[in-house]
Amino acid sequence: MLFGVALLSPGGVAAASEIGEPTAGGTVSGDTVLVGIIAPGEAGSSGPVPAGSPAAPRPYTYTWVPLPPPPVPSGNACADGFGGIGQWYALVIRDLAGAVVANEPRCIPLDPDGTPALPELPPVPTIGDIWAAALRDITHPVLGINPRPTGLTGLETWLWYEGPSELGVSASIGEFTVTGTAHLREVTFDMGDGEVVTASTPGSATAPAARHIYERKGTYDVEITATWEAELGLSGPGLPARPTPIGAAVLRSSEAYPVQEVRGLLVD
Repeated sequence: MLFGVALLSPGGVAAASEIGEPTAGGTVSGDTVLVGIIAPGEAGSSGPVPAGSPAAPRPYTYTWVPLPPPPVPSGNACADGFGGIGQWYALVIRDLAGAVVANEPRCIPLDPDGTPALPELPPVPTIGDIWAAALRDITHPVLGINPRPTGLTGLETWLWYEGPSELGVSASIGEFTVTGTAHLREVTFDMGDGEVVTASTPGSATAPAARHIYERKGTYDVEITATWEAELGLSGPGLPARPTPIGAAVLRSSEAYPVQEVRGLLVD
């Protein structure tokens, strides 16, 4: 009597065949999406918001503030540099907490009707815009999985993240420049059967970030989510380069992972 093994496909049809050595590797056959961002100071308990959402704020706000006239006959009048008379304004820049980070007085020319010709304020990128620029060199999070291409019930499946875990950032966004470093904070694996595992390290083929045992055959939508943080400096009009919190960015990939059932058969 010989003891053999049969694989039951997801459709349940038995195929009498020998099992070779399972392979490991990283490919993604499903979708990849920048899920969104988690704003600075937000725990993210409600999940990330789309990068273009109003909840993805601009890290700085610009405002023109008229300066009070000094106690001199000229009031707050000034020479506008073009032979005319202007008025003193301050270009005030505040961070997300409302703290003033820059306050620059400027002489603003007057229109013929005496109205200050205030220059248009620069469009500050949102933290979603900044993340999009910071991550443009990062590929989608690739799922490393073993065995591949097919899992087996009762056999431990190993999962890990394949891709960069740190990246230097240098990008221009309109009139603003962002520089710094982005790094992988954590990786989450959704096994597709209700179990979710979060790891603080990406893992590897020899030291997986997550392990899971599938109990039933079928095809499971396995998702891998990479959460990134960054230490960045942002500079722009009237804004010297300064550390700028931009929260976290969340990227996700998915893959259909077939799992077959293994049964022992007695063969004459």
